[in-house]
Amino acid sequence: MSDREWNCLLRNVRSLAVGALLLLPLACGSDTPPPAPPPLLEIDQALRATPGVSGVTEVASTISGTRFFRFRLAQPVDHTVTGGATFPQLITLLYRSRTAPVVLATTGYSISQNPGQGEPTRILAANQITMEHRFFNTSTPSPADWSKLSIEQSAADEHTVVSALKPLFSGRWLNTGGSKGGMTALFHRRFYPNDVDATLAYVAPINLENGDTRYPPFIDARGTSASRLAIEAWQQAIFSKRAEVLALLQADAATSGDTFTLLGADRTLEFAVLESPFILWQYGDAVLAAQVPTTSASAQELYNYLDQVNNGVVNTWSDATLNYYQAYYQQCANQLGYPANKESHLAGLLSYPGVDVPANYPPAGASKSYDGGVAMQAVQTWLSTSAQRVILVYGENDPWTAGALEVTAGAHSRDVWKFVAPSGNHGSKLATLGTADSAQAYALLAQWLGAPVTPAALPPMPPVRTPTHGEDLMDTFVLRRPLR
Repeated sequence: MSDREWNCLLRNVRSLAVGALLLLPLACGSDTPPPAPPPLLEIDQALRATPGVSGVTEVASTISGTRFFRFRLAQPVDHTVTGGATFPQLITLLYRSRTAPVVLATTGYSISQNPGQGEPTRILAANQITMEHRFFNTSTPSPADWSKLSIEQSAADEHTVVSALKPLFSGRWLNTGGSKGGMTALFHRRFYPNDVDATLAYVAPINLENGDTRYPPFIDARGTSASRLAIEAWQQAIFSKRAEVLALLQADAATSGDTFTLLGADRTLEFAVLESPFILWQYGDAVLAAQVPTTSASAQELYNYLDQVNNGVVNTWSDATLNYYQAYYQQCANQLGYPANKESHLAGLLSYPGVDVPANYPPAGASKSYDGGVAMQAVQTWLSTSAQRVILVYGENDPWTAGALEVTAGAHSRDVWKFVAPSGNHGSKLATLGTADSAQAYALLAQWLGAPVTPAALPPMPPVRTPTHGEDLMDTFVLRRPLR
């Protein structure tokens, strides 16, 4: 008996001794290797074979080394009901390889249908799955039952996407987003902590009240005392010339074909002026703050600055824009909360004091009942007690940083980190952090995702701005909202 046959016999005897013989033939006489696994399907074929996926369309990618796909995934309108109604959720895939890391991205709003990649996708050379938020654009159930718009339901949407598409990839997963997208990524991780390996949330506020009082003092600490007083004086000057400025606003709307029927033109002007200090620091900087007109400026000069700060006041406040963002206002009214406004310096000048709250925005007729901060406080509690492998990025001058999540020293032991970009606004990213902070963040991502990070590959990013309603949204995971 040869040595090979003897060793084979011994192995079979040992298997019998431990009861491992499961009526299978004991093949000892062949050196034939096991059959090779079937080849992987091409990614487009794999997508089409995924249950629930429909309408897979490949679009020529403008990003070297990638393919780009659009498709729909059937989502339950109510994830608590088995076999209930579904709606088609729009998803895109920027594909590099089956083995590359996967970035699951959300804007919290609608999404671009053109090839693009956010910062984490670039630096990790990753695949990117981008999903539209429920109740935005075409990812809206019909009929639109607003009671099914909650952070629990949107988190379950993301869980469904991960469950459907994770078998197609072997790399590790990161979920990410900016502002409302960053909030949405955190909500997903809070309810489904094991879906992804790590979370990178940019400029994601967590409001603890519907009228969160942390915001006015934060804004009052931006810039110089002289610039702050000048901005307040400019607001007062606009209201002293209210009729003239209102006429300029209405003329601009007539030129562009926009309307203000939802709020009314006068209330629209008041809200735009009231929120301008917030918007100025959200999208602008100290340079813009220093350009405020004097109180002796003409109505046209006062209006021009309002238009500049609001990134186009008609575009930002028109009916079309408010309707586009109605799902956001609905979420704020029920769960997300909203910042408080500073009105004390405008006493006697406001026609609608205390009225700039999400309940007074569309959708009209929908039930709006704030939960008292329960949902958002639960997110903070999760981060403080059990979250793992989370990076939070904020901007030093971004008003939304007033609502930043608190990260304790104890949370660092679970790899929860918060970084603040010096002088940063709402466009703050890893690339805008200080040298030591960015190096630490890159090292954490490389460790968590098991992939090299190459920040030098980052191209210049476009400035943060409010998108025009109906235009293709930027692929930078920053705020997609017109207000503040």
